Amino acid sequence: MNAISRKPSLLIAFGGNALNIPGNHKPLQKEEFLIARKSMEQVVPLLQQGFEKIILTHGNGPQVGQIFLQQELTIHEIKRQVTLDVCVADSQGRIGYILQNVFDNVCRENGIDQRCISVITQVVVDPNDPAFDNPTKPIGVFYSEEEARFLEQERGWVLKEDAGRGSRRLIPSPQPLEIVEQDLFHRLLEMGIIAIGAGGGGVPVVRKPDGNLEGIEAVIDKDRTSALLGAGIGIDILLILTQVENVYRNFNTPEQQPIEKATCSEMETLLNEGHFAEGSMKPKVEAAVYFLKHGGKRVIIAHLNDLQRAVEEKAGTQIIP
Repeated sequence: MNAISRKPSLLIAFGGNALNIPGNHKPLQKEEFLIARKSMEQVVPLLQQGFEKIILTHGNGPQVGQIFLQQELTIHEIKRQVTLDVCVADSQGRIGYILQNVFDNVCRENGIDQRCISVITQVVVDPNDPAFDNPTKPIGVFYSEEEARFLEQERGWVLKEDAGRGSRRLIPSPQPLEIVEQDLFHRLLEMGIIAIGAGGGGVPVVRKPDGNLEGIEAVIDKDRTSALLGAGIGIDILLILTQVENVYRNFNTPEQQPIEKATCSEMETLLNEGHFAEGSMKPKVEAAVYFLKHGGKRVIIAHLNDLQRAVEEKAGTQIIP
């Protein structure tokens, strides 16, 4: 394939609900595989259409919250509690395995000679990031207002209403500064291997004075990490797949309007005007602006089920430099 006809490289960022059943606190293992299949069945046709360089990232909000809740519920039975950074790594391994397994199976079923590999990904953050004093990232399941007030008093959690679906626990979400495995992703891309990584925004680590890395308790926004990774290795198009069909002005109000096409500067203006919610659409738009300002050619924010149409510029919010 010559340079003129080469398909653009893609980084596809799946939201945490790519494996989660909305409203189901206890999804069965087999249900997670079935939902993952729906996502991977949208990726495989892109290979058939000639897209050769693809990286998959994924959220972990529901899963890491469930893992951490297990720690809270067993604190009296199991003295050795696992820190939040390790919970993120646990969720990366779990989700990465499911996506990798399903992707390989769907490729085999369609006669495609393509494999993928999951990369446990560490992301450096600043221990003095002000986010540690102002938790904004929702994780875990949704709680009623009554349950939320109880958990605030009983466990000292910070909870906030999230997109009209209930309240979720808020965790510090520092800015990603460096992806430790970035060079590995670049090499896998050049080898034609589909890489799955940066799960849940990556395992948050800080770099010590001696150069060693040490985990820190936080959850990094996966879209910000995806933008950092995509820009760092020269990805052409960043696709952010979520639970809504478009980015909206005045979301969840009577004046709500979908944004179908926009420039980077137009989105930055709306961002500064406060149109996008903290911990929800705001970090997605911030990620889009960062990616486009650092060499990216297009960002698409679309519904989880609209991947193919989004690539064809027929769905989602299309943002260009």
